[in-house]
Amino acid sequence: MQFLKRIDKNIIWVLRAKTMFLLIFLPAALGAAGRVRDVNTQRNQVTVTTNKAGEFAMGSTVYFYRSGKSTGSAQITQAFHTKAIGRIAAGSPQIGDDATPTAKAPKAAPKVTRVVFGANAVQAHEFMTEVEFEGQEKQQRKIKINSEVAAQIQGAQGYIGITATLLKKLDVVWENGALRVNKVLLSDKSSFDLTVLVATDLFARIKPAAETRGQTVKGKITFLKKMRDLPDLTDGITVDLKVAAGTARMKPGAAYKLKIYCNDLFAGEFFLKASGQEITDHMMLNPIDLAPVENTLEMRLVEVTEQGELFLETDNNQLVGTLLVSQTTHDLNPKVIVSLTAGQDTSVNQVKNP
Repeated sequence: MQFLKRIDKNIIWVLRAKTMFLLIFLPAALGAAGRVRDVNTQRNQVTVTTNKAGEFAMGSTVYFYRSGKSTGSAQITQAFHTKAIGRIAAGSPQIGDDATPTAKAPKAAPKVTRVVFGANAVQAHEFMTEVEFEGQEKQQRKIKINSEVAAQIQGAQGYIGITATLLKKLDVVWENGALRVNKVLLSDKSSFDLTVLVATDLFARIKPAAETRGQTVKGKITFLKKMRDLPDLTDGITVDLKVAAGTARMKPGAAYKLKIYCNDLFAGEFFLKASGQEITDHMMLNPIDLAPVENTLEMRLVEVTEQGELFLETDNNQLVGTLLVSQTTHDLNPKVIVSLTAGQDTSVNQVKNP
């Protein structure tokens, strides 16, 4: 009996060991790497967003799933920091589909938290900073900036995103009547030499003493603490939308998206429903989706049909207008007005800053 008990105990331990081995070495179901942000049937193009940088490389294949079922695939043609553009190769992916680099149904993707994609209620922050110019007394200033600050590193072409809560210190210089940010130091001890930092409130509020503004003065801006979170972006291209009650562009009772593409890439959209009433709305295009100096905007009005949680685009895809938007000054955001007036008339114009 004792012998049998010892055998039983040995068997139990072996089974436990095998179970632990299986638990350790069985491959876990992989989560989705991102989600579909936009589908452009006119260009046979899909935009995918991710939380982690570099999920999809140039030329790679991305597979799409909804509720575990395949909806198609695409080949990546442009890869950015946390965004990729692909040419649809098969199927009909829809906005919100899970995206994965393997042809296997993934776990549902976590909610994308990059503020540029509008999935997070916090879009910007207000910070208390300490400003010190050479030979001048230190001063404290409140500054509002995007939660993800667009910055152009010296020698680079476009912007990278810097998490605002990582900002520790900025090296600045006042020269030719304007402020310039030369370097950023982050709380993780990394630092970057900069060509551009997009922070209009900083450039509007930070100046040396009046008697030295005709000179070249170096300074530092130290981020002391975050004061509060803000629900709206503070920097980017402001887009104001005005839709007249009598516009012939929209059928009564029909639903539409006014989609905005920037440099051929999806940047944002308004959801509209024709009600016979005037419609006004606005949004801010995040600098992370933009290019320094100039950006070409294209506006398209696309009729959609509601199918469950999906808004499927129809073939009724109208070009509203295009516009080359030029950067004005560092302390003012460019502003664009899109108007759908009575009849078929439309207009897209950049407002001149005062």
